Amino acid sequence: MSDLHLALLGPVRMWQDGTEVPLGSPQQRAVLAVLLLHEGRVVPGEELVDALWGDVPPKGAWGTLRTYVSRLRQVFAGSAVAIRTAGTGYAVQTPPGSVDAVVFRTLVTRARDQAAAGDPGAGATTLAQALALWTGEGLDGAPGEYLAQQRARLQAARLAATELRFALLLDAGTDASGQEDVTAELTLLVRQHPYLEQLRELLMRALYRQGRQADALAVYHAGETLLRDELGIDPGPALRAVHQRILVSDPGLLTGLPRPSSGPLPGQPGPAPTLLPARLPHFTGRDTELARIADAFAEPADGRTTTVGVHGLDGLGRSALVVEAAHRAGDRFPGGRVYADLAQVSGDFSEVLSAWLGAYGVPAAEVPGSATARAVRLREATGGRRVLAVLDGVEDTTTPGLLTAVLPPGSAVLFVARRRHPEPVSTTWVRVGPLPASDGLRLLAHVAGHDRVAAEPAAAARLVSLACGWPLSLRLVGGRLNTHPHWSAAATADQLAHELTHPAETVHDDCLLAEAPILRAYARLRPAQARALRRTSRLGDETFGIHQAADALGTTCEDAWSVLDSLVELGLLTETSPSGLPRGTTYRMAGVVRAFARRRPDDGDGPGARPVRRDRAALYVAS
Repeated sequence: MSDLHLALLGPVRMWQDGTEVPLGSPQQRAVLAVLLLHEGRVVPGEELVDALWGDVPPKGAWGTLRTYVSRLRQVFAGSAVAIRTAGTGYAVQTPPGSVDAVVFRTLVTRARDQAAAGDPGAGATTLAQALALWTGEGLDGAPGEYLAQQRARLQAARLAATELRFALLLDAGTDASGQEDVTAELTLLVRQHPYLEQLRELLMRALYRQGRQADALAVYHAGETLLRDELGIDPGPALRAVHQRILVSDPGLLTGLPRPSSGPLPGQPGPAPTLLPARLPHFTGRDTELARIADAFAEPADGRTTTVGVHGLDGLGRSALVVEAAHRAGDRFPGGRVYADLAQVSGDFSEVLSAWLGAYGVPAAEVPGSATARAVRLREATGGRRVLAVLDGVEDTTTPGLLTAVLPPGSAVLFVARRRHPEPVSTTWVRVGPLPASDGLRLLAHVAGHDRVAAEPAAAARLVSLACGWPLSLRLVGGRLNTHPHWSAAATADQLAHELTHPAETVHDDCLLAEAPILRAYARLRPAQARALRRTSRLGDETFGIHQAADALGTTCEDAWSVLDSLVELGLLTETSPSGLPRGTTYRMAGVVRAFARRRPDDGDGPGARPVRRDRAALYVAS
């Protein structure tokens, strides 16, 4: 049997035994397209005339139509395609599998069946085969309003198949490269179809699967703004549901697991969810900090709620530490572990509470309106069992205080903040500083490769020292070694040392990434703090004493100690030999902080022109 192929999913064309067969004028192709779209059913002559010329056909339209059909029969002579006459109408008969539009629909149906049978991977593969049939917009070049409408119908079916394919890929799980491809394709589709919420939902899921929670939330907020500004409507329930699940790091988004369809009755315990971000690969060190958090999680005899605050400068691994601690504490909290990043929450905390209630199986229709009522409902849903609530991005302690008041007895709130807060009063504070040298070497080996570090132990140790034990800096240095496998660790250390000691206007991208947390901290400093950081950065060494600092600031040792101690509290300085007395304190400024501060323009005041005043209370409140 000859190989015959008729194409509608692009220009209307025909191939016989691998050779394209001319189909005549655009109008003649249009007649064939209409007949093929009816898949063997008779098309009355009136409909064909309307499809070709609309409401105002030319004189002799019927004769012209018969001419087109006659010429098409000549084209098909000797092939398996036949056009038969039925009254005043016509029907086309084609071999099975010869018309691409029919094959496309068959494959889509098969893919849906495969997905329903629990094999999303097979369904996604089948849909890829279906979508590969397309070579254009569909019915390209075929004239007439009727075929324009059919083109729109085919495009809608193509878009639906595309959406389904991405959904099945996410449900099936893909490797890292596959996730990047899905994200790239979905990003383009969302730009092309900004009002289609299903595509936006899929892009959010794909970004979240890549660990890009902030980017996923940004996609939601962009869509929310667009829908409200352009159409005056809010996002639909499906898109809002994915947004809430991302806010609480729902692991179901990683596995494609369905959400609970019904919840417990008020007063009855629901499930015990584990809504935590994934653990950081190669988490290293922090044994002392983890032990302090674990000790704080011990169930108190008086049944109160424990609060643990982790503070320190961005980039030192605060978030990774609390996530690791929360994963290790699973057995202690039978009521579940929930999570939210408050820095990514656009509204008030009631939005997070609503998402948590959904995780405990409470239907959306039963979620109260106010934050207070939702908090009370959350306590009911936990059934009185111990719960761990993990909060990142805490700017004040209002939210931890709210949870402390409503969580069941013996529960715990573990939160991340940039600095210590005076409330809640009973909070156990755990400070995150640089990694010790041994842990820094382990982290560098994880990132750059153990063989690479073992081959140049002295250079590797120097890299750890230059990075001052900052996990972010160490990961960036390790990444630089991976990017340049022909570089030695010694050469990399020399380059890094030069960049840190010779600040320039043009800065390496890795340095900008390492400095991003410092820039955020610097933007929040009071003028006295910023001035102190800039001026002490210009001292000869990374380590300096209080007398040197006082000279640079033009003030007394006591007043210099006051402002520098606030910078220690913020993590921008470390005390290398704290004596408990201002005049005996020695400080160290990490190289990356020093390089950043030295590039900041000073205020032009000479030493002593504007002395630093002791204002610890004001500094503490503003920091």
